[in-house]
Amino acid sequence: MSSFSGEYLKRPVVDANGELFGHLADIIVETRSGEIAGILVDVVAEIDVTKLPWPTEDGFCQVPAQEIAQIGSRIMLRR
Repeated sequence: MSSFSGEYLKRPVVDANGELFGHLADIIVETRSGEIAGILVDVVAEIDVTKLPWPTEDGFCQVPAQEIAQIGSRIMLRR
C-alpha cells in the first residue's frame, strides 16, 4: 500500500446528508490505468447492507468511484 492511500484509511465516509455511512477500509485502483475505480467501506452496524445498491460482503461495501462526490478530511458520497 502506498503512503498516499494510507493517509486516507479509516477516514469517515458520509452520505449526501452528512450521515455517517462507514469508514474507508481500502482504495480500489484500476491496474491498467492507475485510476481509482472505487473504495471499500467498513459500513456502520446501523445500516442494513442488504439494502445498499452496491456489492457488499462481511459488512464491507464496494462503492464505485462515480459515487464519490468529495475526498477530504471525510469522504462524501453523492447519495
